[in-house]
This record gives sequence, structure tokens and C-alpha cells, in this order.
Amino acid sequence: MYRQRIRQQVLYGQFREYMEAAEELMARRSALGLAAPKLWAPVVGPGNEIVWELDYADLATFERETAAFYGDTNAMKHWRALWQLAVQGSTHDELLQEAPRIA
Repeated sequence: MYRQRIRQQVLYGQFREYMEAAEELMARRSALGLAAPKLWAPVVGPGNEIVWELDYADLATFERETAAFYGDTNAMKHWRALWQLAVQGSTHDELLQEAPRIA
């Protein structure tokens, strides 16, 4: 399993608008049949931060869904709208894999 985690700070005073834009983006992902993200807000840490988490069965699924997402004009419209509400330079994207069992 692979987990993508995207962290970004939301501009102060724009949290509600960010969440509305996020809902529109998630609806578009659903319409495309893509993995459903979960949104988290840290209890402590940087203020106004949102953490997106998306789970994928394998790396091929991650690659296929990423290509479908970035290739969809409507998804990109929603994605760009969301980024207008984020603090520039605050985004951190990571891809995790389940810890391997080694011999």
C-alpha cells in the first residue's frame, strides 16, 4: 500500500473557502473514480494547516490516478482554485509505502 500525504497552510481568514473548494475537488475526484482523500487538521503545530491523505493499493494505481487527475481539465480548475487559498511555499508532498518486512 502507498499513502500520499500533502500538507499545506491555508491563508488566514480563508479556511471556510478552502474547505468549500476542497469539497468541489473531492467531488470531481469521485466523478473520475479516483481515490477519496481524507482531510486532517493538526491539533497542535502550524496554524491553519490541512493534511490530505490518499491511499493507493500499489504504485501503478498511484501513477494511473495521478495521470488521470492531472489530465482532467475540470480537476485542474478546482486544484488551481484551491491553491489560491494556500500559503505559497507551504506545501509539502510525500509518498509513503508500508514498512517492508526484511530478512
